[in-house]
Amino acid sequence: MAKEQADPRRETATPEDDSLRCRVCEHRITERAYRREMAGAHEHTFVNPAGYSFRIGCFVAAPGCAHVGAPSEAFSWFPGWKWQVAVCSRCHAHVGWIFRLGGEQFHGLILAALR
Repeated sequence: MAKEQADPRRETATPEDDSLRCRVCEHRITERAYRREMAGAHEHTFVNPAGYSFRIGCFVAAPGCAHVGAPSEAFSWFPGWKWQVAVCSRCHAHVGWIFRLGGEQFHGLILAALR
């Protein structure tokens, strides 16, 4: 399981905290400053092959995530990009996916999984 390095100085929430945290355990997943647009928008709603709908936000980094499973292009919501499941690195709740293409990457995070 790959894990991005989190900055331990940013683990405690402050009143001016810009963090987005795991809804299950409050672990810092990413920051609003890491938002990015993909295909012309930050937010997207997609349906997976099992019929589940996900509203995701795109982020350039999500230091509080770990990635599980092998990268796959199957059913990718972003054509050409390979994806892996992204989980909270503390409680392992599913929080989204990491997408990679060549040397680029971004996270598609389930907005309902964050607070």
